[in-house]
Amino acid sequence: MSSVKMEEMRVVETAPFDVKKQAFIVGVPDVGLVGPIAASHLVQSLGMTEIGYVESDMLPPVVIVHKNHPKPPLRLYGSGSLAVMTTEVALTPKSLFYLTRALTRWAKMRGIEFVVGMTGLAIPNRMDVEKPTVYAVGSTDSAKALIKKAEIPPFDEGVLVGTYALLIRECLRENQPNITLLAESHFQFPDPGASASTIQSLNSLLNLNIGVEELLEKAEEIRVKARELMRRTQEQLRGMHKVQEQEVPGIYV
Repeated sequence: MSSVKMEEMRVVETAPFDVKKQAFIVGVPDVGLVGPIAASHLVQSLGMTEIGYVESDMLPPVVIVHKNHPKPPLRLYGSGSLAVMTTEVALTPKSLFYLTRALTRWAKMRGIEFVVGMTGLAIPNRMDVEKPTVYAVGSTDSAKALIKKAEIPPFDEGVLVGTYALLIRECLRENQPNITLLAESHFQFPDPGASASTIQSLNSLLNLNIGVEELLEKAEEIRVKARELMRRTQEQLRGMHKVQEQEVPGIYV
């Protein structure tokens, strides 16, 4: 076992890890729970194995129990050329500063090609949108080229607030290429439909072939199970002034 200490957060590896990873995908609770829902579907669909976790005294006193087996709340999985971090825990704004820094530096140390964030972009008419559009932000020329090749529309103007804004900032600081996918989403409710659209964009971006039929079929079940996590996440989003994404226009001309 090895660990990488990053101030108040540390990434702990618990299994052999192939350093030749194409992408490190991050799914942290945010708008519509798009990231965690999509990340969970990725892990199950690809049969990913647990390769590590994030440990910190800043994390809430929570253990996830699955099939009578306790697990850390922030876990890392790996399969083939991909690594995924996911959690079912709503994190405080302060802890997110240290988490995004630890994840970015770990990815940089491991020589990962792209850090990929997955989140929602709240729209007021989500109920009228049958298939949410996914936009992308690339932090480097190579990231922008990959987005263009995948034919994902770029997110050209706007303001990002919260977890994934911090992740982009840390990636810029560390010169670690970042791609952030933003799916049109509900703001107050879990949105499996937006997660399904995100996975389809990942398929194009990373040359994957992950189906979303089961995810869409279980959409209502997911909404019910994720209801409490969405409530706790909403409390944290208010603390991060997340609503500013919808209120503050771009000023570039």
